[in-house]
Amino acid sequence: MTPRQHSFRQRTRLGTAALSLCLASTSLVQAQTQSGQSNDVMVVFDASGSMWGQVDGTAKVEIAQDVFADLSEEWQRNRQAVGLIAYGHRRRGDCSDIEVLAQPSVEGSASLAQIVSSLSPRGKTPLSQAVRTAAEQMLYTENAATVVLLSDGIETCDLDPCAVGAELESLGFDFTAHVIGFDIREEADRAQLQCLADTTGGTYMDARDAATLSTALAQATGGADPRLAPEVKITTTATKITVEIADGTARPAFVTLSAINAKTGERRDLGRLEGADQVITGLTFDLPQGDWVFMAEGDGGTGETTARLTEATQEIPIPFAANTGAFEVISANSFTVDETIAFQLRSLEPLQQNATYSVMLFPRGATTFDENITFSYRFGTDPETTDHAFYPWEFDLPTGDYEIVIMGDSYDLGDHLGRFPVQLVETLEVAETQASVPAADDTTPPPSFGFSQIAEPLSPGSQNAFLIDGPVAPGDQAMLIGLEGQDIQVVEVPDDGVVSLPAQIVAGTYRVQLVRPDGTDFHLGLIDALPETAQDIGDHSEGGEPADTMLSAQELAAETGPQELGFDPWKTCEEAVACRVEDRRVGLEWMLPAGWAAEEPFYYTTAGGAQADHPTMQMARASGGAFSITLNPRQWDVMLGPCEDVASGLLCREASDVLKDQTDYEMIRNSLNGDFPKPDGWLPIGRSWTIEDRALGARVGLIKLDEPDDRAETVSASIRLDNPEQFGLGDTSIVQTELGLIWDQNLLVNAIDGEIRFEDGALFVLLARPGGWDGTQDVWVGTISNPANHRAVLVNLY
Repeated sequence: MTPRQHSFRQRTRLGTAALSLCLASTSLVQAQTQSGQSNDVMVVFDASGSMWGQVDGTAKVEIAQDVFADLSEEWQRNRQAVGLIAYGHRRRGDCSDIEVLAQPSVEGSASLAQIVSSLSPRGKTPLSQAVRTAAEQMLYTENAATVVLLSDGIETCDLDPCAVGAELESLGFDFTAHVIGFDIREEADRAQLQCLADTTGGTYMDARDAATLSTALAQATGGADPRLAPEVKITTTATKITVEIADGTARPAFVTLSAINAKTGERRDLGRLEGADQVITGLTFDLPQGDWVFMAEGDGGTGETTARLTEATQEIPIPFAANTGAFEVISANSFTVDETIAFQLRSLEPLQQNATYSVMLFPRGATTFDENITFSYRFGTDPETTDHAFYPWEFDLPTGDYEIVIMGDSYDLGDHLGRFPVQLVETLEVAETQASVPAADDTTPPPSFGFSQIAEPLSPGSQNAFLIDGPVAPGDQAMLIGLEGQDIQVVEVPDDGVVSLPAQIVAGTYRVQLVRPDGTDFHLGLIDALPETAQDIGDHSEGGEPADTMLSAQELAAETGPQELGFDPWKTCEEAVACRVEDRRVGLEWMLPAGWAAEEPFYYTTAGGAQADHPTMQMARASGGAFSITLNPRQWDVMLGPCEDVASGLLCREASDVLKDQTDYEMIRNSLNGDFPKPDGWLPIGRSWTIEDRALGARVGLIKLDEPDDRAETVSASIRLDNPEQFGLGDTSIVQTELGLIWDQNLLVNAIDGEIRFEDGALFVLLARPGGWDGTQDVWVGTISNPANHRAVLVNLY
């Protein structure tokens, strides 16, 4: 058997009968030994950070270390030469963190357990380059080489496992990669790992626990043929454990899960849910069937439920509730008008890390949220700031009675978590005098006033801006208190109560109060003063010299250069073209334009304590001009810009007539509705493509593919061969067939493979994008082969 002929014994997806007969009683490693080839094996060990994830309450890395301890003794007894490469164990975020720890040798096999036990997962998953490194260490272009990859996740660096597998297969003398997927839960992740095995003629095996991992690793490195091994029976029930969050409780930052067998009293520590991903989706555990008590505890809350596990049990929700918070304010009762209102906030109970609290200042007796003067917003707590949180507020406020109000995730003052009175006075002596004088028995009710905005919109100098409806008296003034740091403006109130805005007022939000000559005041409402229109700003004379009101060079750079984002970026598109983003936790997929950033989508809790129906997310351009879009905003002022319905809720954007802003918005909107643009060369469609023999430069034939739906498993194809005798065939007709599709994590087709049946035989096709594909090349590479006679051609498709 020649090296090239041997490479086509690896098309296990075709189920070649000859292959099954050849390997019916011996393993791959044993077969190579009998034929005089090397039986060396290089194991590639996943030591990325995700290996700290747990299976049945035990870290995956610890399970793998125990399995290596057992198998290394067996390798030594069987005189099996096994080497070791690890990745992700030295540095975080480094795709080059790949280390050759041991070359394959009989003597060194016994020491592998000790080496693996010293590994501490921390980094990324450059599995493709690690497999390539293993092949190079074994001189795969000159010798038969077998690599066994153990991974608990997909590639997280730049390479494509399918393409690397095809490269190693085409260049290798006799290269095979077996892949063991440890605790792989997503079908798409499994498909990527399986593609690496398939393209090299290896076998993909799932491992869910220590027993199945041991079996798979033993088979792949020299035991029974993994492709012929019987399926391991799992006697336990795989059940997802989730946390059902009660009304009024924030999503916990972490929860420790445990279970007690109601019959035997056996207690199992199932592990810890940590971070939004795990807390929202839960984790799957294998437990014996029967009655169990499940418990959740952590982050200020607890929960418990009893459930019977059967074969049909798929999910166990544990109800989880935490305290809503109780506080005290440590401060003086009175402050003078010229000093800072300063106080300390102390919690009387443990608080959840993700709980939302607002500390607000209101006029005494306020009944609506909009009456707030200022507030400090807190998301998350910790022991240091929870016990002694300091709040200094410095406002030019009139004398009077106020309240410090603690609010949770609500806009209803009736849901407050504490109201504490404070007083502003001219001097502290006045406060003491007022406190010592009994209140007069005055049953006269205070006057009431209505408030309504007349002009729309308001801007500096707006005439007849708003109406104060009530018993207006001579000397009454309307005080406009800026809530964004603007100077206070005072306007005389005419007898008819119709008030105009002063021309010098600065744009922003203002609280309006009616102030009487005797010092009494009444809160009326809020107004928004907008900037002057664009045509009123600057000097537009033909001279072209900007007036003082135009943007300076520094201001222009700040407006069009890097932008300050109002959120923590979760995903940033740093490519020259738009990026496709997916968050499986919340079921969102969308396009992020080049230069844009997005926060991590989340479900907020409504004022009533219920979880929102759709996820919320902010997106904004990180550079090149400020522009932002929000999916399902918690609050949105129509003055900011328009909103429209999309498949995942409500999409709102800033008002803009800039073409670039509108184009970016349309891309995001369309993608949220399922309409994704495709880069050039993403799939050979739209015309007949030339199949070229890479070695001879001659045309082999033509192929045409129909455009598939997203995630479709197959694609319709038509193929015609120019010279079928090249493959030992005689059929020159056009053949219709279905080829398989392998998608990558960006939902682009990674590889195309399958069988094409002619009247007198069949060909196997494997096509992949070339290495370093940049989203624009219209070239694919691969092989076309006849497994029956081992005739094959390396091809280009263009």
